[in-house]
Amino acid sequence: MNRIAELRKEKNMSQISLGMKLNVSQKMISAYENGKNEPSIDLLMRMADIFHASIDYIVGYSENRYPEYRISGNDYSSPSKKDITRIFGDLSDKNQWIAQGVLLGLLASQQAETEDGMENGDGKES
Repeated sequence: MNRIAELRKEKNMSQISLGMKLNVSQKMISAYENGKNEPSIDLLMRMADIFHASIDYIVGYSENRYPEYRISGNDYSSPSKKDITRIFGDLSDKNQWIAQGVLLGLLASQQAETEDGMENGDGKES
């Protein structure tokens, strides 16, 4: 798990500050970095968000730092609104219903966070 230390240092974060973001102790961060303990999937997902890296990269399974977003030869690493609209239109009716549910759930969660006085992820208050 030495990539955790590498990524943490790249962000100029101390073990304490990373621990605070993940709600774990500095000793636990040290244990992850030294391979004495392994982070849970939940913690790895949160680290992926913090470090903007794939979980595969964090755990050393891949040399590709960023997740692959290639489908049928198209690169969707930063899709435009037009791409999203086209992709949505290509989904089956069932999958469109699922996608709508996910989007509405995200919107409701974002609104709840905003009502609680939390930032909405882009550094601005809604």
